[in-house]
Amino acid sequence: MEKKNLSPAPAAQYAIKRQGGQEAANPDLLDALPVWLDSPAIAYGSWLAGQGYAESTQTVYIAMFSRFCQWLGESGKRLDQCDKVDIRLFLDAANPNLPESRQKAQASRQRRQYVIQLERVFAHLGSLGLGGINPGRQAGYEKIARGADKPTRFLTREECDRAIGGLQEALESLTEAGAGVEEWLTYRDLGLVGAILGGGLKVSHLDRLTLNCMDMEEGRIDLSLEGYTHRARLLPFAVEPIAAWLSIHGQLHGGELPPNHPVFRADRSSGFGRTAKTVTLHASSIHRRTQRFLESVGVTGDRASPQTLRNTYAALLIDGGASDEELVDFMGLKASLTAQRLRQAYARSKAA
Repeated sequence: MEKKNLSPAPAAQYAIKRQGGQEAANPDLLDALPVWLDSPAIAYGSWLAGQGYAESTQTVYIAMFSRFCQWLGESGKRLDQCDKVDIRLFLDAANPNLPESRQKAQASRQRRQYVIQLERVFAHLGSLGLGGINPGRQAGYEKIARGADKPTRFLTREECDRAIGGLQEALESLTEAGAGVEEWLTYRDLGLVGAILGGGLKVSHLDRLTLNCMDMEEGRIDLSLEGYTHRARLLPFAVEPIAAWLSIHGQLHGGELPPNHPVFRADRSSGFGRTAKTVTLHASSIHRRTQRFLESVGVTGDRASPQTLRNTYAALLIDGGASDEELVDFMGLKASLTAQRLRQAYARSKAA
């Protein structure tokens, strides 16, 4: 369908545009409402070709839309009978084209792509005469693309005991072996896990943590800023591995370090050039090192993540009788409501 140009134009240009009263030279015969309803994949492919997408993107979108139409057809519906509930059910359904081991609901990014494309399709169908509310737009308003929230994960008591025991045993082994700076990576990783599980730090805290944040005498990490208080209280089991890493860290540099020096440095022993590897740890490295430690103590799957360790820190505080105000202060939460939600999530986790 030819779009009208709403911008003002000179009279001569207007007269030339209207000469002959002709329609577009090559109208798309497939872009008609009956074709969309009877052969939606064909109509979509023809319409998409005129939308300016790269060929590779068109291929992906056609495959996605065809799969949606196939699912809708198996439900006994056409596009003019589709509503927001159908879109939600489709996005929550497993992909039959994947192997059984990988069948699961759509990933969040793919869900968003579907909702955006379906909103555009139904907006176009409206211009062709399809009445009713745009179900794709409704799905967008109701954030159907986001999917169901996953439950907050905590280590079980047994898993937590294994993680704490693993920290202590690894540090004892290093001490008994007389290990020093040559084992700095091991010391660093133990300090990392201690700061997350025993201090509740986020990955975003760790990669910018500096020495002037550390108060080992008080057993505290101070990340407070103007108008924002975050004073992570270190649980007793975390103090020793963090202190051991700070000692090795100082030895690595052979002297006193400036207060703004990063606490957790990266391994720069390989790569090309002095700046081939950054001094501070990248977030992906923190995730990998945390997962490797947890796997060594038998914690795998979705629980083997820094976020689960931070949640478990909250659980340990709650079990220790911490108030909502203390959770806010120790974890750097924005409001006591978040602390209350953490309590509720932990209660559900224990009940399950």
